[in-house]
Amino acid sequence: MKQIRINKQKISLNESLDRITASNIISNVNIPSVDKAAMDGYAIVAEDTFGSSQNNPAIFEIVGEVGIDEIPKIIGGIGKSIAVATGSNMPKKTDAVVMIEYTNVQRGDLQIVKPVVPGQNVSKIGEDVKKNQVVLKKGTRITPYDIGILAALGYKNVEVMQRPKVSVISTGDELIDLGEIQKSAKIYDVNRYMAKASIIKSGGDPIDLGIVKDEFEEIEKRLKQAISISDIVVISAGTSVGEKDIVPTVLTSLSGKNKLIHGVSLRPGYPTGLIVIDETPIVSLPGYPVSNAISFRVFVRPLIAFFLETNENFEPSIKAKLSRRIANSGGLRTFVRVRIFMDKNELIAEPIMASGAGVISSLTRANGLVIIPEDKEGIDEGEKVEVRLLRHFEA
Repeated sequence: MKQIRINKQKISLNESLDRITASNIISNVNIPSVDKAAMDGYAIVAEDTFGSSQNNPAIFEIVGEVGIDEIPKIIGGIGKSIAVATGSNMPKKTDAVVMIEYTNVQRGDLQIVKPVVPGQNVSKIGEDVKKNQVVLKKGTRITPYDIGILAALGYKNVEVMQRPKVSVISTGDELIDLGEIQKSAKIYDVNRYMAKASIIKSGGDPIDLGIVKDEFEEIEKRLKQAISISDIVVISAGTSVGEKDIVPTVLTSLSGKNKLIHGVSLRPGYPTGLIVIDETPIVSLPGYPVSNAISFRVFVRPLIAFFLETNENFEPSIKAKLSRRIANSGGLRTFVRVRIFMDKNELIAEPIMASGAGVISSLTRANGLVIIPEDKEGIDEGEKVEVRLLRHFEA
């Protein structure tokens, strides 16, 4: 019986970048913990400054100073001022800080030439974060700024979702691995390396199970191994209807009562297959690299997000004007590679000219995808379209 995965783990804050929070993270303190000076200057009672000006300064006695790391022992009050630095704890019986720029010291007394109001230049207790406040919600991908706030709260460790283990298999007699000598009719395995990188970027933990020949027993053996050690299995190529496209047959033989979904309304990516075996989802991706990449985005990334229990939007999008018409036919959801650029202060989406789903360079030239729904015959030139961003672009 397959062991049920442990889906949460506690890790060091130093290792938490890009991990997914396993629960709501709640502040157990106020930040700041007490009222603090937000500027260098003098802590005073604000009411004493009302009506002050260059010609009519308010006069205060300077009764002491509070350093940034001190607990104030000096008490303020009417007519009294206490020198403070940015971050100093506010002394008792003071309610504002007047900036140094609006003060003069004459004969030991402080002159204030501009009035302040209560609370001015003061960071109030809990102003940044309140005690018992939800700082990060469950399912949040941790950013450098999130690490900063967790450090401010004193979190040395944080509970995150365990990365789902995703086995990656490539099939094909024609494939060779990197470092091997390329001979006639042999090609380097692209999909396995692309999938492993995509898994890491999506929050998963890839397991590389290498290349398998187009032989039933070999593919069956490797799939059984993958199912036993993985949360998700991704197998590339051998999904179409050719003589050596036997992956669907192997999956069907392993599936028992579960039915293989083979063929989806997607272009590129129609030969994609989906099945669950021994509680493990298996995605059979097409061999052409562009089809493989698009199908991964549509089917594998949401699976990884499911295991991470996050609804995070992996695909930021922008609006751009289409530079020329793109057509669609056959009732398929079509993903069009585009290049986004700025022209006369307007974002333009230019479709990438590519002869097929095997042109891997089209993905490096593109910085976005435009999706045409199944029920739409195309999108006209000049129409505003939503572009899913593949990478950063220079405006």
